[in-house]
Amino acid sequence: MWLAHALTLVRIPLAALFWFVATDRVWGAVVIGVAALTDVLDGRVARRALRRGATGHAAEAGAWLDPLCDKLFAVTVLVALAVRVDTPIGMLALVATRELVVGPLAIAYRMMPSRQRYQWDFHASRAGKHATVAQFVAVTAFVVALPGAAVLAVVAAAFGLVAVVGYVRRAARVFTST
Repeated sequence: MWLAHALTLVRIPLAALFWFVATDRVWGAVVIGVAALTDVLDGRVARRALRRGATGHAAEAGAWLDPLCDKLFAVTVLVALAVRVDTPIGMLALVATRELVVGPLAIAYRMMPSRQRYQWDFHASRAGKHATVAQFVAVTAFVVALPGAAVLAVVAAAFGLVAVVGYVRRAARVFTST
């Protein structure tokens, strides 16, 4: 699992690096591409390790570490685009729809006094994976100043909302089954 975690953690320095290259279309796209590649690879490596019998804290850590690094990368990139590239905030908010909704829900869950009773599954859903891909594509479109970037932001928002509905359904099943 160490390789999966290392690939996941690479997105933190990539987020910092993006801040410095956000105004350069080529390097900005390269950093986003490398981050997307690490996101794909960490999942594949983790699944392979789990099939080979990896268990315990290392396996559990990846389930929350990956989404945390994804969120950190996404937020850093969006802030850099707003501040350094002057991308319209409304467009960036569309790209961040999933994080804007799920973030407060996750905080509320963490603050629940009875949360020890509930075993939450942090694994990514198919809709969540599609939303992540849509976010990477939309952000890259803003970085390279693609004319259809606004449409891609709307697509990212739509995938994000579908993912949120799935997360809420999973949470409802967890809370009603215990």
